[in-house]
Amino acid sequence: MADSASAARRSARASQQPLSLAEEQAASALSLLEQRDVAAALRLSLQDSWDSDEEKSRAGSDHEAESSSSEEEEEKKAAAPAEQEAEWTSELHAIDVPLPRLRHAHHRPPPADSSPLQLLQLFLPPSLMEEFAQHTNAAAPHGWRATTVPELYAFLGAHLFMGIDRLPRTHMYWSATFGHSLLTSLFSRDRFMQLLRFFRVTAQDEGAADRDPLPHVRSLAAKLNASFAAHGTPSHRLALDEAMVAFKGRSPIKQYIPSKPHKWGYKIYCLSSDDYLLRFEIYAGKEERSADGATFDTVMRMLAGYEGQQHVLFADNWFTSPALLRALQQKGIRLCGSVRRNRKGMPDIPSDEVSALRQGQWLQRQKGDATVAVWRDQKVMWLLYNHCSPGEAASLERWNDYGHKVSVGCPRAIRDYFYGARSVDVLSQLHYAYLPGRKAQRSWPRLAWWLLDMCIINAFKLWSAASQHPGQLRFREELMLELLQQLPPEQKPHRAGAHPGRAAGLVKDHYPQHTDAVGDCKQCSKRTAARKRSRVICAECGVHLCIGDCFSLYHSDA
Repeated sequence: MADSASAARRSARASQQPLSLAEEQAASALSLLEQRDVAAALRLSLQDSWDSDEEKSRAGSDHEAESSSSEEEEEKKAAAPAEQEAEWTSELHAIDVPLPRLRHAHHRPPPADSSPLQLLQLFLPPSLMEEFAQHTNAAAPHGWRATTVPELYAFLGAHLFMGIDRLPRTHMYWSATFGHSLLTSLFSRDRFMQLLRFFRVTAQDEGAADRDPLPHVRSLAAKLNASFAAHGTPSHRLALDEAMVAFKGRSPIKQYIPSKPHKWGYKIYCLSSDDYLLRFEIYAGKEERSADGATFDTVMRMLAGYEGQQHVLFADNWFTSPALLRALQQKGIRLCGSVRRNRKGMPDIPSDEVSALRQGQWLQRQKGDATVAVWRDQKVMWLLYNHCSPGEAASLERWNDYGHKVSVGCPRAIRDYFYGARSVDVLSQLHYAYLPGRKAQRSWPRLAWWLLDMCIINAFKLWSAASQHPGQLRFREELMLELLQQLPPEQKPHRAGAHPGRAAGLVKDHYPQHTDAVGDCKQCSKRTAARKRSRVICAECGVHLCIGDCFSLYHSDA
């Protein structure tokens, strides 16, 4: 009995269709009936054969429409997460920042006891100064006394002295009123002016225009770029900015930047690390650019060789953009820079939210690893970064309305930017503090002296790393004395009458002195003519003498 009952149950389960399938079939049958009724009402005047064909074609088209609509819905569902990730959002999350992987093992720092001259010779070795001497002698006229490497080193030291003790005219250093014995004992005025006139750092190019400075410094700039990178060890922080070499003369590459302290001059792109100049590029006007733009290409050229080391680049709003951030991240370089609000790819933050911020308040938007921070200080500052997580906060010291320093809150990226982006500005401050070089009508000397002074500043940065109390003035004083000592004694000026003679002795001991007593002139008494009386006596001899010929004749005969 039990076996027959179980067999009946199994047969019933086997013959019964699943509940879900039965419901689906009933629903589909009902929909087909409804479709047929509607189609019959619309096609009463048509033929039966056409009705059957139309129903078949409509059924096929409905099936295709349903399948295509389902595929579109699936694509939208799959694309929804990707679109959400690609949009700027106010929901912040932490990011993974890889540690720096600096590969500078081939850079050997100079010995700690290196003198300022030894550090300068890393960038201006005697071999390079020998080239300067050859170019200078080639530019000088026939009969010129050829200059040498020691004389050019001393010539550079004289310019360091003039940068510290500055006079408006060069010839004033040899004048009786403002003369400096340190310079007059090393150079005669005429020799120094000749060196200043014919000094060259590159070979003379006959086809180069007088107002175009680039041909006159191009080879020197290439050599210094190589030596700066070879002897400098950058940290994980890099700064890219523009420096201005002040110049108001005529030149086709002269620029005007109103935000700079020196608004007119040559624009130079500078890449630095810890106030050490690593690389520079002189702006020579508009150039052919790629689809990403000329500024994008400039950044990529300046950072060539620093890829994959997870450096953090600090840049201002002239360079920063979301496209640059993505490109640098692919090359293993992080970015932190002020950015313009209208850059392509920036988030759309309502203006009323920005204007509602008070000092020390900020808002942020994040997209992947990139974050845009809008921080209010005295003005609103926009910052784009991916070198740290957006949730990290910090503070900055600011002046309030009463002249006191107060701590103002800010994202950590804001503080990093304030301390990391000013490296190039520090180089400009060091340069203009003791400006070398003299005014010239030609366009290239000002640029050449900027290059030479960058060698001095980089040497100072290497020297200050091992010094307990670094100071640029002290370094320049020590370097100046070392450079001036390079001049051999035979090249120093020899002046006639250097030893004190009879005239110096007369001035020292024998001089006229006025008295109340009247006496006969001692010199006039030797003559046969009538004697003359005088109230003037010689302070040493004590005899009365007439002022003028009698005084000089008496002592010349004595």
